[in-house]
Amino acid sequence: MDPGSVAEALASIVGEGNVVVGEEELRRYARDASPFVGHAPMAAVRPGGAEEVQSIVRWANSTGIPLYVRSCGTSLWGAVPMRPDSVVVDMRRMNRIIEVDEESLSVRVEPGVTFRELEVELAKRGLSILVEPENWHGCVGGNFSSHGSGWGTGPNVSNQADAVLGLRVVLPDGTLLTTGSMASPWSNHQFYRYSLASDLTGLFAGSEGTLGIIVELALKVEEAPRGIGLAVYTFRDLGEAARALYRIRRARISTIYAYLAAGWTLDILYPEGAPWDHRLRVIVASPTQEQADIEMRRLREAVGPGGEYQGPAEAERLLREKDSWVREFAYRAGMRAALIVHVPLGSLGRYLESFRSLASYVSDRYGLRMGLGGFLTDRSFVSVLAIYFDPRSEESRSRAIAAWNDVKVRALESGAVPYRIGGIWGDQMPRMGEYYEVLRRLKSALDPRGIMSPGILGL
Repeated sequence: MDPGSVAEALASIVGEGNVVVGEEELRRYARDASPFVGHAPMAAVRPGGAEEVQSIVRWANSTGIPLYVRSCGTSLWGAVPMRPDSVVVDMRRMNRIIEVDEESLSVRVEPGVTFRELEVELAKRGLSILVEPENWHGCVGGNFSSHGSGWGTGPNVSNQADAVLGLRVVLPDGTLLTTGSMASPWSNHQFYRYSLASDLTGLFAGSEGTLGIIVELALKVEEAPRGIGLAVYTFRDLGEAARALYRIRRARISTIYAYLAAGWTLDILYPEGAPWDHRLRVIVASPTQEQADIEMRRLREAVGPGGEYQGPAEAERLLREKDSWVREFAYRAGMRAALIVHVPLGSLGRYLESFRSLASYVSDRYGLRMGLGGFLTDRSFVSVLAIYFDPRSEESRSRAIAAWNDVKVRALESGAVPYRIGGIWGDQMPRMGEYYEVLRRLKSALDPRGIMSPGILGL
């Protein structure tokens, strides 16, 4: 179909004002927050509800035109159209908070609601979601469908997928599937996930639009913590900082933020202050301040003598600057190509040293600097490898992307695993053997026409 016929067909479903055909606007859909560049689609469509999504999917089935799902567009892993003869389904109109179910300790939302909007509404009732995302302006649906964890994780919850109780998903044939306890036609609440045989909710975690379009999520909520503790520690030895993080997790200290920045990365970002010690920033949260104070004493013990407490003023600064640190790490030394991987917490010291060697390799081979930071989840350390380049120079960008692709293979073969897949890691998925083959067969069974996000996840 030509773009004009595509736009006309979509307008008949959602209205002309909710179809994007302008060339400049469509080019924006070819990019996310990474240097990865996909294809501008023929059109983008903004549905307002599940029925419109079903109609769009049925239309795509009848025409064979691929669909790529997008919410807030803040991903760092190439979540962009892989084909130009495609349509982007932009979910930002579907941003309602459907129901806060205090009896079931859950909240039902549409995928386009941002974490900030959701948390503001929950705070009115003294509630909070379980996972603090890396980006409060990111959308809940995109975070779940890409296996988001966020740095607000710890011993109580590992990632966004674990915080989801159930879904409503439009499958590639237009069927509307409900998972979780509300899959039972007699249940009016999303209160338990693992009740009806296979965990179909989990099937869509990390699927990134390849198996269907999520139109509703039910998330766990809890009483908002009333006790907070803050601390910043510096370490002369990076291996000791890694061991401290392992002790913190093993002691099940109630961290909601534990971020480690390697000193050699801080030297890149703040050369005027170099040399920097390795820096660990920690926030704990508890139901009461008394409990938080107990957790802070346990934290001091777990850190050990190798960590030097930086005092209350630095701790208070941590709370003020926590979110701005993402921008500092990402852009202070230039644009960055971020490669994000999970590594096992108990082996963190070894991985940090190998990543430092990788940084030297990137400098020698590509003439670029690579930084390292990362955060604790329930059983891993999320390592963010940032390759800095000059965004004004296409030659510098090309070198960064070449280094990016080189480093991802080396990181994978070291035993690290991808944080999220998108387009960046798609070429590595066939190397996963039977795991990839099962994914491919699932994709073929649910999406025989291959209309749902082809090329994403290597599918």
